Amino acid sequence: MATRQMSLTPELVARCWREVQDAGPDPDAMHLDDGDYDAMLDELQAELPAAEPLWLFGYGSLIWKPEIDHVEERVAVVRGWHRSFCMNMTRWRGTKDRPGLMMALDRGGQCKGVAFRLGDGDRRQQLGR
Repeated sequence: MATRQMSLTPELVARCWREVQDAGPDPDAMHLDDGDYDAMLDELQAELPAAEPLWLFGYGSLIWKPEIDHVEERVAVVRGWHRSFCMNMTRWRGTKDRPGLMMALDRGGQCKGVAFRLGDGDRRQQLGR
């Protein structure tokens, strides 16, 4: 079988380039800062039993690029949530006039992914990455 030449070339991409001014953060979206994340970590840490292992569910790109140190991984299913193009993006993947969509978890159904068991280290430091 003859190999096909890729039809999407850098030259073709360059012809499609469109400069779009970044309008900045969406004023209608909730924006979190480091203090907000610290408060969430405090709340989560207070709820987690210290003697039990900590598992983190990953889906999408987190399956092949988890970006977190872990000591075990297992195929897992989370019930009550499914992957969906439900996150509106008005920056980077879209604009105010033409919003883009990004995948996230939405209520209902189920989602297959990977559960990562974190090591016995500092949980706050592990989750704060």
